[in-house]
Amino acid sequence: MRKFWIGYLFKNWYLPYKLGYAIVITGARTYFKKLKYQGKEKIPKNAGIIYAVNHQNAFLDPIIIAGQTNSPINFLARADIFKNKIANKLLRGCYMLPIFRQRDGVNTIEKNEESFIACYKMLSKKENLMIFPEGNHNYKKMLRPLKKGLARIAFGTLSRFGKEAPLYIVPVGIDYENHFNMNSEVLLNVGDPIKVSDYFSSYQENSAETINRLSLKIGEDLGSLIINIEDLENYDELYYLLHRFPLKEEHVALKRKFDLRKEKLNNSQYLKADNPEEYKKLIEDIKSIKSFMVRNKIRPYILNKNPYSYMKLNILSLIMLVFLPFHIIGLTTNYIPYKIPVWFVEKKIKDKHFHSSLKLAIGVILFAFYWLLIALGLTIFKDWSYGLTFLLSAPIIAMLNFRYWILIVKLIARWNYKRATKKEAFNSIKELFDKVQEKFN
Repeated sequence: MRKFWIGYLFKNWYLPYKLGYAIVITGARTYFKKLKYQGKEKIPKNAGIIYAVNHQNAFLDPIIIAGQTNSPINFLARADIFKNKIANKLLRGCYMLPIFRQRDGVNTIEKNEESFIACYKMLSKKENLMIFPEGNHNYKKMLRPLKKGLARIAFGTLSRFGKEAPLYIVPVGIDYENHFNMNSEVLLNVGDPIKVSDYFSSYQENSAETINRLSLKIGEDLGSLIINIEDLENYDELYYLLHRFPLKEEHVALKRKFDLRKEKLNNSQYLKADNPEEYKKLIEDIKSIKSFMVRNKIRPYILNKNPYSYMKLNILSLIMLVFLPFHIIGLTTNYIPYKIPVWFVEKKIKDKHFHSSLKLAIGVILFAFYWLLIALGLTIFKDWSYGLTFLLSAPIIAMLNFRYWILIVKLIARWNYKRATKKEAFNSIKELFDKVQEKFN
């Protein structure tokens, strides 16, 4: 997680982008448990940069990367959201440009020419541009076929402003631990820059072939920076293996977690190629384990631990009960601004890909407004010192309140685990779990 940077307040940025930037860098520190920007030192200085990023989470993907940079990033977004005049002005104030798709029922080449020319100019001025070469979003951890627009923009820039113009394509893989819920982890994984001028002579000789070759290179590099589950038929089971089963190393850095999961995935793919029957049995075992875990409301990681005694569980429950009144008091200053965004996205937003970004943005705004409202009330009916004390303590109360809730969830899981050990199927499930762990750890 980056440190707070207030230098953006003095930058000559568009106001909507400044406001959005403030929301993002604040929200990222509270929405995510951990956020790591791995390899950002690889990004070239004093050059035009095209960020080639995988797309899993709609608005959240671009804003978390933009929130880690000290200069604005330009974005290409689907043209239909620019139709409203106010929306058009606001979006362009956030450095966004419209891109038309064939489904829009227009001549895309003609309509997109204006945006492409704007991209050429900004890249020639050594600005940044973010493109999602998959062309659409999908929460599944897989790399979809890439569109060729990114390569065309890169070569178009050099064609207009000289083949030696400093221009790089920087692949960035985004890996979410959980796509939709707060308190998860996210890794921004930067790959090696691709110097566009290295391909330009070949492009002048055979443009179509070189565009395909560069697009293939981007795809290969980007695929190495993400968890790329290619077996879609068994996607749910493989995802469960990677993200619910415990890793062989505990309490490791985000990048190490990513590497361990990649290793697991690669081993599963080797098994599928070398021994299809054993791979099929693995999938069936994971299904059985998952079914038991879901029914008993526990996760596989807990099977690595010994169940607590009833005495210990009761003592911990009593301790949590003692602190319950403080939790309830904390809820009065935190529950409403936390719950409203959750309710809104679940009831009003059908596309789950937008849930996380809206929770983050609406949550930051509502918490600030709600806390200011309480502080104002305390100032009016008590004294300004009460209001100031509340404002200073509110973030700490929120943090402690959330930590208490996490402890409650873990305690409930311990109770569920204790009860699960008494089930007839437990021993057979534990045996399957141990076999899978032995195979992959």
